Amino acid sequence: MNFRNRRPMEEPEINFIPLIDLLLVILIFLMITTTYNKLNGFQVALPEANAPVNSVATDDILIAVKDSNWLMNGEEVSADELKQRLAEKAQNMNENNWVIIAADGQVDYAKVMNTMEIANQAGINRITLQAQKPQEK
Repeated sequence: MNFRNRRPMEEPEINFIPLIDLLLVILIFLMITTTYNKLNGFQVALPEANAPVNSVATDDILIAVKDSNWLMNGEEVSADELKQRLAEKAQNMNENNWVIIAADGQVDYAKVMNTMEIANQAGINRITLQAQKPQEK
């Protein structure tokens, strides 16, 4: 008794066309059902890297962020002093004044965001980050 078929065995092959069709349907479904939310946050106007260095007005508030402290217009302040002084300055600011945050390159991102949040809580919504000119090579 011979239980074998006499025709030669075919190589099994994987058909990728149904798999590609299924992936395209999933991709279209994900694109349609995805929601795009604009996150609520600060409107930060990042300065151009080639902006002139002397573009700071005399009424603007310059905050330098270091690892351990803040410098507000050249005076070292703590977090509580910064909140208090920004709240006082916010009452006298007009729409042309800015809070300029100059952060050291090694400062954590969270500390810069904390500084921006302190300014926002004080009622200041015109906040910008300071950049320096790129060095010519």
